[in-house]
Amino acid sequence: SIAAQQGDLARAVALYRETLTIAEQSTELEALPFRVLAYNNLAYHLHLLNDPTALEYVQTGLRLAIDNGVLAFQPYLLSTLGEIQLAQGHLDAAEKNFTEGLALADRLSIPERQAGLMANLGLVAQQRGEHSLAIHRLSTALARAEALNLKHLSAQIRVWLAPLLPVDEARAHLAEARTIAESSGRKRLLAEIEAASQRIGE
Repeated sequence: SIAAQQGDLARAVALYRETLTIAEQSTELEALPFRVLAYNNLAYHLHLLNDPTALEYVQTGLRLAIDNGVLAFQPYLLSTLGEIQLAQGHLDAAEKNFTEGLALADRLSIPERQAGLMANLGLVAQQRGEHSLAIHRLSTALARAEALNLKHLSAQIRVWLAPLLPVDEARAHLAEARTIAESSGRKRLLAEIEAASQRIGE
């Protein structure tokens, strides 16, 4: 996670592969959540590297979680699966998984995933050109993230929200996101902020 935060996705993937290998070698029941989480984290970071094998890993992790009743990580897996589908342009499939994940996060009271999945649904609306709905969902997600003091998530949502807003509001959101990203050394997020700033002509 630290490697990914520093922008070294290749090292993050290598470490998650090692984590998965170790978890797969254990027959102890206590290792099962680590296996599920390793599949999710490996899939997510492979997705960030545009590696097509990400889909296989998240599907394997989701099957493992469902077959063994590991409910707590299913919202994360559904989020990762939906993000991969969204990047591939499969909006209906992505929306289905985000909606299912959000319902499960609501049921299990996982506030961080409630905020994240609401933001994901905002991205679906954005890609469909439903700007008002996208602004509503992203703004709702941002309010939840800030109430929970989830700084990285709130910064990420601000970056997604900025292109949908008037220029002055967009700049304010990006400035806040930049402050958060700089204070925590999140290089990948900083790159996204710079790209968003250029798009709005800052």
